[in-house]
Formats: sequence, C-alpha cells, structure tokens
Amino acid sequence: MKQKTKPLISVVMSTYNEPLKWIIESIDSILDQTFRDFEFIIINDNPKRKELGKFLKKYQKKDKRIKLITNSKNIGLTKSLNKGLMVAKGKYIARMDADDISLPKRFQIQYNYLEKHKNIFLASTCAINIDEEGKIIGRHIIYPFPKIISWRLKTKNCIHHPTILFRNECNNFYDEQFKYSQDYAFYLDLMRKDKKLIGIPKFLLKYRKRKNSITVSKKNEQKLIANLCKIKYLS
Repeated sequence: MKQKTKPLISVVMSTYNEPLKWIIESIDSILDQTFRDFEFIIINDNPKRKELGKFLKKYQKKDKRIKLITNSKNIGLTKSLNKGLMVAKGKYIARMDADDISLPKRFQIQYNYLEKHKNIFLASTCAINIDEEGKIIGRHIIYPFPKIISWRLKTKNCIHHPTILFRNECNNFYDEQFKYSQDYAFYLDLMRKDKKLIGIPKFLLKYRKRKNSITVSKKNEQKLIANLCKIKYLS
C-alpha cells in the first residue's frame, strides 16, 4: 500500500515579536485540534531573537508535523506568508497568527464544510475578541452568505485573517506590493477571480486585540493601503 505523503491541511503562521506565552497558547491550540491530518508551517521572521529560535526548534522536535522556516533577515508578514504557501502541500490552507487561539474543533468544522460545499473557495468563521490578558472583550460575527461577504468587502475588510481555511489551488499568493492589509488584498483578488468566500456562523477562534498591533499603531497607513487595495482590485 502506498503511504500517504500529503496532509489534508497546511497551517501557515508567521511569528515576529509576540510574547512566548502567547506563542505557546497559539501553537498548542493548533496541535490540540481534533482534526489531526495537517502540517504546521511556522515562519520565524525574527532571526535575531535567539530565544524564539531555540523555543521553536524545541517545539519542532516534539511534533513532526511542525515545519520550521527561519528567515535570514526580517522580511515582513506578507513575504513570510508567501514563503509558507510555496512549500505548503495540503489540500487546504489554514491561516493562524502567533497571538491568537484556535478552538479545538475549528479545522474539523471548516474542513467538513469545504468538503461538502465544492463551490466555496474560502471559509472564515466568527471570532471571540480577547485582550492581552485573554479576557473576552467582544465578538466578531461573520455572515454565511457569499453575496453579503462580497458586498461588505467592497467597503471594508470584514474577515479576521487567522480564521480562514481555503483551497490550495490556482497558485494564490499574497500581493507583496502591500506590506499591510495583505489579507484584504487577498480577499479582493479572490473576488475578482470569481471565487466564493463565506463565513461559518460558529465561534472557532479567539482573536487577540493588542494595544501595539499594526491595526492600532499604523491605523492611518493601513487605511490608506486598504484604499489602494480597493483601487487595484475593484476598479
């Protein structure tokens, strides 16, 4: 019997300056998924942070599903994610961020949905918003209708990036023209290609709201780039 070599899901996560406590919570939440058939591609985009490198190598030894990529220098999130996508072997791609927490049944529910609905390219989920201490501060609702998702995306980004699972086909990569809002550009590009995006109305991820996140510290710049995304992909 020929041994299976390709996983069903490739999880792609880049890490840079997140506290180790958050990274542990994030990695463990992936390794503890009820759905077990995946590879976990972690890109270390901070090679100067020696403690992080040693930590990730220890995790890699614990679980063979972890594939570690260490950048020779900091190249940013967009390019790091593309490096992960280039080596991903899974039928599906799952995004994850190093400061968020996936709930145990996330992959199983998303996988089952996309297997059943062949016309859907990308499935996101609702999210529980948490603060830096892990306390719940709100909830993010996503609607289970492609037309509503498409309509809302024409105005603003309504999908939490680390909730998505999408089909690993058609050579879809992040637009490296955009240092920020790369996820928004990605969704708009998929829409332009007539790919259907949907939200699963279940809370399957804890999304951490950080005081010094790009969304907060680079708010004006990110807003400008989001507008550039719309000009490029919706014009």
